[in-house]
This record gives sequence, structure tokens and C-alpha cells, in this order.
Amino acid sequence: MRPYFLLFIAWLAGSLLFVGFTALNSIERAKTEVQATGAMLHRVLSQRVAQHDAHLTSLNALILAASPPPVDVLRQVARNIIRFYPRIAGIDVMLINQVGADSSTQTLLSVDEHLDASERGEFERKIAAQRPGIVQSYLNQNVPDRYFLGKKSDNSNPGYAILMEINPALMIEPDERPDWADLTLQIDGQTILAEHSASDIKASAYLQQPVFTQFIDSQNQPILLTLTRPMDLAEVVAPLKTLLFAVFSLLFLIAAYSLWRFIQSARRAEERAQLLEHETRLAHAARVNSMGELASGIAHELTQPLTALLSQSQAALRLSASGGQKQMLEQALNANIRQATRAGEILQRMRNYMSNQQPIRKSIKLNQIIRDVSELLKIDLAQCQITLKTEMFKPSPVIIADTVEVEQVLYNLIRNAADSLDDCEGDEKIITVSSAVRDGKVLLRVADNGRGIPEDVLPHLFEPFFTTRKNGTGLGLALCATLVERVDGEISAQNRPEGGAEFTIVIPEANYPH
Repeated sequence: MRPYFLLFIAWLAGSLLFVGFTALNSIERAKTEVQATGAMLHRVLSQRVAQHDAHLTSLNALILAASPPPVDVLRQVARNIIRFYPRIAGIDVMLINQVGADSSTQTLLSVDEHLDASERGEFERKIAAQRPGIVQSYLNQNVPDRYFLGKKSDNSNPGYAILMEINPALMIEPDERPDWADLTLQIDGQTILAEHSASDIKASAYLQQPVFTQFIDSQNQPILLTLTRPMDLAEVVAPLKTLLFAVFSLLFLIAAYSLWRFIQSARRAEERAQLLEHETRLAHAARVNSMGELASGIAHELTQPLTALLSQSQAALRLSASGGQKQMLEQALNANIRQATRAGEILQRMRNYMSNQQPIRKSIKLNQIIRDVSELLKIDLAQCQITLKTEMFKPSPVIIADTVEVEQVLYNLIRNAADSLDDCEGDEKIITVSSAVRDGKVLLRVADNGRGIPEDVLPHLFEPFFTTRKNGTGLGLALCATLVERVDGEISAQNRPEGGAEFTIVIPEANYPH
């Protein structure tokens, strides 16, 4: 998955989280505001409807204080109540005469009452049927924006009753009602006041609108208060905040990602430079160090042609002094030429190796390399009572490599195997070198029958400067790994089930169709 796609996913997820958090915060804030405002209005309305009961009680007390009731006093008190409490639109005091199932009424006083005779008569009959001393609320379909309170003084016949008209629109002062709210008052499911929000917000169907609903604290006036705050998606999501967050968060992520890439690129460049420098030093140091290990082997190899040169030259001198046959002299001189050529090749390899010149890769037969290195080490191994066995695949596997480098790798592996057998006790110490071909790969194995490699050492064998030998440098196997990797090969080490260690080199076959 591309980094920029992951960056986009992270930005999108962050923006959605911000939108969600902003929406939840807006909704919770609106709910808190609605609940607080609703509680305040509920408290105010509860106090005001309680005042209605108090006024009815005061008027009823005046009626019962004298017989007949003081009409002028009642009228004056009613006018004062209406003047100081504008929501009380009118007050009637009636005399009810109950005769059988019928009743007749007589209005003693009417202050600012807006009912006609039929409507008043309907209320008077209802009040006549109710219990005395109890306040009862009434509605009239012809006056939907009002509600009425009726109270019967006592059970006397004739008796007195009070009818009070209430204007719900004036029960809440303008500065008490928030302009953002939809407010309704209901009695027995009938709406007596419905005021809408002054804002142009249309409630979204996808949002649950914050609402406060509760009955006013009055048994006589069962008024249900409902306060709703309309909310739309634009208010909840806050487009400007969301846009600013999306822009700045995207810029931040891009800047952070660019900085991270710059730091990673600089770190990789530094690591590559250090690795290249380290590999260069390691390769050159390993070549110089390996000369000490190869010196003895090269000396043995040079000894053979030099010894042959000496003996052949002495034989030629004796033949010449005794007048020997010309053919025998030619044979001796030709042998000298071959041995001198071989010694020159060996010295040239040493010169190239020490001067750090690039190797020349060509097709070589692996079995010949095995024979040459085996011949080189055979005398040393025999002196250590170590038997060197070879198991070569036929026809000889062919690889593309530098002869000297392959000889050096094989030489190091055989010398390491010999060193591991120095401390071994047994009747026979054996090192086996074998070649094989499998699926276009050439396998070169060096195995011994020693004690094997400790498990904690195996993972570190090819690390530079790691060694378990007392006087070792830790460069031999690291150099082997480097040389094998140059020809696209691999080297590994493992312990053999039957005992001892085995190193395996896998190199692509030269004539295999890749």
C-alpha cells in the first residue's frame, strides 16, 4: 500500500473523528442549555400558577367574610389583581342557585371578562357541579388561547363561585423566553400556547432535537411545559471549524511525512556510506590478513615447482657433463619451463591480491579448484593426521567466478575444518569436500567429523571480527561470505546429525538457462 494512500486514510480518519467530536460536543452543549433553561421556566411558571391559586383563595375569603359579600370590595380587589398581573385577563363572581337538576346563575360582578352569556353559563354549570374549595381548570374551544380557573365557595344554595380567565402568552416575560427555543404549553393534550424559535434554523430529521418537557408543579393547573431547541447539521458539524481543521491537519501530516522521509533518507544514506566504507576496509584488511594464512600454503605450492626446477636442472647439468643424449636434455628443459610458468602464475595471483585489483571472472571447472586446493593442503593435513576426501560430481560443474577467489574460500573452509579437528580425539579425523549440481545450482560442501559448532555461535559465524579462536581475527568467514555473494552465491553452516560441522556454498551454474 502506497504511503500517500495511508496518509490520506489517516487524514480522513482524523477529520471524521474531529467532526464526530465536534458534533457530540455541540449536541451535549445544546442539551445542557435546554435543560437549564427549561428548569428555569418550569420554576417561574410553577410560582405564577401558585399565585393564581392564591388570588382565588383571597377572593373566596372575601366572599365568605360577610353575607351578602362586599361586591364593591371584591370588584376593587379583582381590578387590582388584573392590573398587577396582566396574565389574569378577567374575573367573574357569580351567585349559583341550584334547583333540582337545574341551576340558575346571577353575575355579581364581572371585571374585564371576554365571555358571552352562553359561554359564561357553560362555565357556571361546570363550576356548580364541582367540589367546593377546589380549583378546577377549564378550556373553551371558542377561546383556544386562554384557559379558565373555577372555584366554588361552599355548598350553600344559593352559593358563590369565582371564574378566572388566564392568558398563557403573558405567563412568560419576553426576556425570560430564549429566542432559539420552540415553546409550548398544554392542558389535557390541548395546546394553549405555541411560540416558535426566532431563528431561521430548520430542525434536521437526522438529529434528535434536545427537548425539555415537564408538568408544572400544580395539582389544579396541569400545564405541560415543552421546550425544544431546533438544530440542523450545519450547526452541529460547524463547517468552518471542520474545514480549517481538515486543511491544517492535512498540511501538518504532509509536513510530518516529508520530514520523516527526509530523516529516513538521510539515515539510509549515512548507513549506506558507513556500510560501504566498512565493507571496503573489511575486504582490504581481510585480503591482507588472509595472506598470513595463505602464505604457508603458497610457500608449499611454490616449493613443488622450485624443487622440480632444481632437480631437473641438476639432472640436465649431469647429462651435459657426461655428453648425454640431446632428447633427455630437451625433456629436462621443457619440464623446467612448465614449472617456472606455474610458479610465475602463483606469484602473479599474490600480486593481484595484495594490490586489491578487481578479479577477472570466467568459466571455471569447480572440480579442478577442488583438486588444486586439495593438492596444496594435502601435506599439511597429513602432518596433522587428517584425511582429506573428495567427492566430485561428474561432469565437473562449471561456474562464473575468479579462480583465486574460489580457491581462497575453499582454502579457508578446509583450514577452519582442520583447526576444529586439532582438539578432537579419535582414531580418524576426516574432512570431506564434495561438489554437486541441483536445479541449476552448484553445491560445494566442506564437512568434518569433529565436535560441531556451538548453537550460540552459529548465528554469528559470518559477522566481521567475530571469532572463537584464541589468535583469530574474525575476518576469514566474513571474507568468504563476501566473496561468495560477489558471484550471486550463498554460504551457510550447520551441524551434521552424525557429528561435526558442514559448510555449504550454493552458486548459480554457468551453463544453466536462467
